[in-house]
Amino acid sequence: MRRRERLTGFFIIFILLTFSAYSNSMNVGGRIGTPNNQQREIEQSSHRIQEIRNINTNISENKVNNSAEQNNNQISEQLALKEENKNSASEQASSLQAIDTDRKKIDNNFNLNRDNNSNFKTQREENNNSDNQKTVFKRKPEPQLIDQVKVHKVKKGETLWDIADKHDLNIDSLIGANNISNMNSIKPGQKFKILPVKGIIYRVSPGESVVSIARKFDLKAETIMKDNNIEDAASLKIDQKLILRGAKPEFSYQDRLDQKFMYPINTRITSYYGPRWGRMHEGIDFAAPMGSPIRAVSSGRVVYSGWATGYGYVVIIEHQRGLRTLYAHNSKLLVREGESVGKGEVISRSGNTGNSTGPHLHFEVQVNGRPENPLDYINR
Repeated sequence: MRRRERLTGFFIIFILLTFSAYSNSMNVGGRIGTPNNQQREIEQSSHRIQEIRNINTNISENKVNNSAEQNNNQISEQLALKEENKNSASEQASSLQAIDTDRKKIDNNFNLNRDNNSNFKTQREENNNSDNQKTVFKRKPEPQLIDQVKVHKVKKGETLWDIADKHDLNIDSLIGANNISNMNSIKPGQKFKILPVKGIIYRVSPGESVVSIARKFDLKAETIMKDNNIEDAASLKIDQKLILRGAKPEFSYQDRLDQKFMYPINTRITSYYGPRWGRMHEGIDFAAPMGSPIRAVSSGRVVYSGWATGYGYVVIIEHQRGLRTLYAHNSKLLVREGESVGKGEVISRSGNTGNSTGPHLHFEVQVNGRPENPLDYINR
């Protein structure tokens, strides 16, 4: 760069010197010059050369300055670019950090939502399972009232009225749940069933239904079914025990004293009322050769005559409300349902039907639907 500037300066000087020599020759050839003029021209040429040098110097300095300024500008631009790049990098880092933060937030929200969804799903499943369990629990048979019966052991000096008052019951509820042959004479250690509600315990006899039992005690069939967890009114089983809420015993203590039965057959007793072979024997068995006549122990109305599981051919007679007698394992039935019979009338012939080990008569006395010891009612 400097070499070119020097060459340019020399070239300009050469042109000026050539022009000056040409002017002098023109003066010499045309007119005679004076020493003062020559001296003046020399000085002017010197001044011009100095001006040219100054111009060249200024040009060089300007170029240098311009070059330095350009370099400074370039450096400034580069520094600014670096700063801009730095700022851009910082901004990009901030942006990346913000994006990463947003991504983490999104991930956290996603995980939270997923956890919430999972929890919600789990909670929903638990709720569904709880609802199903509740549904299953609702469908699951609830404890029947008969399973809530408690037992009271008589203490010295207690009366039936004391026991009834202690358990918020009445005498009818005690009579309706227990075999009480003498209300005025109970002994310490004697046990009585205590019902969870006021009512009676009733045992289903052959031919009975929820509707007939409800009609008999003036109760609602729905109440009987609910209290005893009965889903199908037609699914009652013979000898099934029910609690009849609000029912009163039909056969009172005084009725028991007044009622005395004759023997259904004049033969020996082969099995008595009470526990037998690990279960309760709810009547007495009389020896009865096949075809022996069986008689009604008292007058009454036939409420059932037919086949009953376990009993074989059976006859049931109602003598008064709350008092019935049952005659089982017959070979032949001689009376029909609804028919009235008198005391001592032959109602059937003995046999070996149903759950029987041989020809005999199974005889029961049912008080308020429950079997009691027939010997307490037979006039010996």
